[in-house]
Amino acid sequence: MFKRKAYNQLERWRTRAGRTALLVTGARQIGKSYLVEHLGRNTFAHMVEINLYEDKIAKQALAEATDADDLITRIALFADSPLVPGKTLIFIDEIQELPDLMTMVKFLVQDGRYAYAFSGSMLGVELKHVRSYPVGFVTEITMYPMDFEEFCWAANVNEEALDTARRCCIVHEAVPDFLHEQLLTYFRTYMAVGGMPAAIQAFLDSQGDLLRVRDTQIELVTAYVNDITKYAGTDAPNVRAIFEQLPLQLDAKSVRFMLNDLAPNARYEKFRLDFNWLVSAHVAMKCNIVQDPRSPLQMTEKASSFKLYESDTGMLASRYPFSLARDLYLDRREPNLGPLFENVFAQAITSCGRPLFYYMNRKRGEVDFLTEDGLGTVIPIEIKSGRNPRAHAALNGLLENSAYDIPRGYVFSRLNVEVRGKVVYLPWYAALCLPEALNLPDADEPGTFRMVLPPL
Repeated sequence: MFKRKAYNQLERWRTRAGRTALLVTGARQIGKSYLVEHLGRNTFAHMVEINLYEDKIAKQALAEATDADDLITRIALFADSPLVPGKTLIFIDEIQELPDLMTMVKFLVQDGRYAYAFSGSMLGVELKHVRSYPVGFVTEITMYPMDFEEFCWAANVNEEALDTARRCCIVHEAVPDFLHEQLLTYFRTYMAVGGMPAAIQAFLDSQGDLLRVRDTQIELVTAYVNDITKYAGTDAPNVRAIFEQLPLQLDAKSVRFMLNDLAPNARYEKFRLDFNWLVSAHVAMKCNIVQDPRSPLQMTEKASSFKLYESDTGMLASRYPFSLARDLYLDRREPNLGPLFENVFAQAITSCGRPLFYYMNRKRGEVDFLTEDGLGTVIPIEIKSGRNPRAHAALNGLLENSAYDIPRGYVFSRLNVEVRGKVVYLPWYAALCLPEALNLPDADEPGTFRMVLPPL
């Protein structure tokens, strides 16, 4: 099993297991089940696992449960180990097959005899239809494909080397040249492979055979299309059309997603729920335009003008000609690799728990991403894949505009760490420490703030 950062969150839940049930959400085949199983085997004396997708008999039996006591009795019928109060984790996988079971979680938690974990894909979509979601009785953890640092762990990169790069990026000090060049290669390799555990395993098992990796990625894309057909219902044709357009739209010069490519005279409102389906299912990431780059950014976002990214950059690469992934690894600068580089940073920002925004002005141009740090300061970000990483007129325009009062902008490129005026240049591989480098708030550990009432 690969080392995953999300496991720390699962362990934190374990320390208070019994107070809430655990719900692990995210896209399919990103390692959710393996992580919960690992937690169960290593921290509980007993674990009962039921996969509702694979075990149709168990699915039917649990669907007919009349209350929490009846549900526990039925679970016991399918257990291959005893249910010992206080020492047993009951893990129900692929819960999207029976989302109404979540209505019983409140009573299962209040019963208190066992700890409960649930996991599945498409939950962002399926749980919207649950009659009574047990707010306050569930700890929900969202997982994402493996990030660059997790890829480095899987590839057995020296931890000291990663620490050196992390420190240099945070304190704005140049990374030693040899390490800099090596990590640039690792990052381009990560982009070609992506963060899906199956693709990374294929990369490691085949000793870098890109064709083997690509076969795995194509299988994953096919599985995502099948999920759309299965779970999107009557909306499946529109959702699939958007998904198939995604790589073409990112490669276009229009910057934003062009709705007319879906249907003549198309309007966003007609397809709004279809785009939301893809985002809720963690298949795509939506990046809305911001008309005024001031905090809070949500105040001036325009949901009908946006860019759409794929949840995993390796899967996106597999939807282009094979030569593009090869050229990416070989660092050839002739092809347009910009969509892939933007996509991998959309992934990195999203996995930090931050929403995606971009800025576009007809006179000033486009800034790839905007986010906000822990103090609410707007951070403009440019991603450069080509020959001229210091050419960023739109970013300069934002930084020079005193009305916006933006203290610093960031450019991620092949350049080493450098600061020029208000622009910080960071190498692509600084994605391994993005929260620290940009001072982004930790979505899982927001910190503490004590409120003190004055004496009366």
